[in-house]
Amino acid sequence: MVTIDPCERLKIIQTQLVPAILTSATYDVDTLDIKVAIEKNLPDLERNCYELLGRCEKKWPDCRNEIELCSSEKIKELFRETREKLEKIWEEKEKRAGKESEGT
Repeated sequence: MVTIDPCERLKIIQTQLVPAILTSATYDVDTLDIKVAIEKNLPDLERNCYELLGRCEKKWPDCRNEIELCSSEKIKELFRETREKLEKIWEEKEKRAGKESEGT
């Protein structure tokens, strides 16, 4: 089994996982799934990032120099921005769904 160090996991969350969440919400997820992501999945992932940060800083105190998300401020900022983007996507899909139901 391959184990990825906590710093690398933070990097993957920032560069791959969060963008994938936003992309999937934009294209093929219904509004209920987006709401669950905002209310449950993002807070869980954010807590996980803080745990990874703690482990990362213990092993590599200078990780901030190489990995942007090795900072509690950056984690907080990333998840605030992601929540805001998901909320906008959710609102837009809700508006479209309302317009479509009015048209039928």
